[in-house]
Amino acid sequence: MTKAVHFLPDEKSHEATRLLPYVMAVMVYLSALALMGSMMLHKGFGDWTESLSNRLTVQITTLDPEQREVQVNQVIDRLRKTPGIDYVRKLNQVEIEELLEPWLGEGNVTSDLPVPDILDVTVSRTLQLDLDALRGMLTRISENIYLDDHQQWLGRFLRLMDMVEYTALGILLLVVMATVCIVIFGTKAGMAENRETIAVMHHLGAQDGMIARAFQDRFMAYGLKGGVIGLLLAFVTLVSLIYLSRDLASGLVKVPEFPVTQVAILLVIPLFAAFISLATARITVLRDLGRMV
Repeated sequence: MTKAVHFLPDEKSHEATRLLPYVMAVMVYLSALALMGSMMLHKGFGDWTESLSNRLTVQITTLDPEQREVQVNQVIDRLRKTPGIDYVRKLNQVEIEELLEPWLGEGNVTSDLPVPDILDVTVSRTLQLDLDALRGMLTRISENIYLDDHQQWLGRFLRLMDMVEYTALGILLLVVMATVCIVIFGTKAGMAENRETIAVMHHLGAQDGMIARAFQDRFMAYGLKGGVIGLLLAFVTLVSLIYLSRDLASGLVKVPEFPVTQVAILLVIPLFAAFISLATARITVLRDLGRMV
């Protein structure tokens, strides 16, 4: 095993690279924030869309209350007899008001407001339901009955989620590339700063691997330090954003919960940053030493 040769100056006096850990902390901060945000959106909104994927909403908008009540009973009876439908429930007035208040404002859902009757329908996941036939059946009861399967809206929402995840992955790749470039620049600056010492050691018979290890150990420490700082800042930022946004979307969109198990995986980011720094520094030093005469 190649032994380390400690010839580099103290970290505080190493002018070429002493700020590198903090630059890498920024890189890790951006990547961790992008990944954590993507994981939270995927977990929170993924569960939400999953709960809606087998749900239908039926609205009965007939103005005459008595006629509408008759139609509601007819629709419920037909739906319960339809294969592929597991459960049908009519929303009460309080539930309808809770749905409308985020859009109309608290206290603005008055009795004179023409609010339709709404049915919440749960569809079986094992049987295929013919929605066109179901719409035709409801239309025969009344032209004022509307079926919403949420699919068009959910499709657009899922495409948005995919775009967010691809964007987060793109940010991560860019950050990794930027980190590699920063380490290459820092390694070359460190070699230029210690060129005379390296040349003397070369002439005294020091192997390239021994010199490279001194740099790779130094930059591995930089990467680990920057990774820990960046990850901690990302956690603080994300927790603060969640706390501040609790009431912002109240009633409209459920704020995604903090996925502790998934986010715990991000604890490997400092190790990943350290490995990238180590590998990049070693490759850079060995290539430059190979060009030295």
